[in-house]
Amino acid sequence: MKRRVLLAAGLAAGLPAAVGAQPAALPRIAYVSGRSLANDGHLLKAFEKGLKSEGFVDGQNVTIDVRWADGNFSKVPALLKELMALKPTLIAAVGGNPVSVAAKQETATIPIVFGAGADPTQIGLVSSLSRPEGNLTGITLWTSELDVKRLDLLREMVPNANKVALLTNPTNPGAAKEQQAMEAASGTLGMKLDIFNASSTSEIERAFDQMPAGKFDALSVVGDAFLINRRDRIVKLAAERRLPAIYPAREFADEGGLASYGTRWADMYVIIGTYAGRILKGAKPADLPIQRPTGYELVINQRTARSLGLSLSQILLARADEVIE
Repeated sequence: MKRRVLLAAGLAAGLPAAVGAQPAALPRIAYVSGRSLANDGHLLKAFEKGLKSEGFVDGQNVTIDVRWADGNFSKVPALLKELMALKPTLIAAVGGNPVSVAAKQETATIPIVFGAGADPTQIGLVSSLSRPEGNLTGITLWTSELDVKRLDLLREMVPNANKVALLTNPTNPGAAKEQQAMEAASGTLGMKLDIFNASSTSEIERAFDQMPAGKFDALSVVGDAFLINRRDRIVKLAAERRLPAIYPAREFADEGGLASYGTRWADMYVIIGTYAGRILKGAKPADLPIQRPTGYELVINQRTARSLGLSLSQILLARADEVIE
């Protein structure tokens, strides 16, 4: 008996240390976006770039579980519950204000890094931008300020634009505040603003049915994940009505929209990834201040301008970050 015990002990001692040991579980990031893979796949890559800058690579020393709501915010709570079942170490909540709000409602303990369009103190995400407190931090695009700037640019492109249609999504937290800011700005610019709400594809169609050719001088589309996901249809409907329009993301201009003005989103998603990596390394969300954009881009589609009979000033074209000829 003693010989058998000694033999077993000797065999065990000769085995590699890893045999029989449980490998350490990789930290998990639950990445949930209100937008779609087709529209935002490049932003997921930007997030991964920021994560890599902190030493984390998906499949090597971290696992990223990705879910897309495809512009349907009603799906977000279920997607979050599905991800919570995987016991994430951290949540990245991006692609629309409702995603960040839903993530906060889901957990008060798991760190959350968000990307919000509205002021996060106004929609209840954090109490302070410099010291967020709690389990949330991230970036804010402050789209209400950008929406107002887009109206100003629209005036430059279409000087005679007096009656302007505004397409917005009323289900987006912060929408009411953005609308108030734009109504105030439109009055200053001498514009009459008509609001069209759309939170579904059918509502987009109905909104444009109320914009027959010649009824409005121009169109502005607010920064919203659902509307951005439907950009191909929106650009087509605006073109059918020969309606000069300005949009919140460069993808609209790439697809034939007259112009876009907004944040360089890829840069901001790198920051989200960097923050996620720093938290995985031990930083507390409360110690990471809310970041704001440092640069914006104006993209003008000159082909579309010519097709609409618009003669854009050389000063405006020179200010553009890109002119699509």
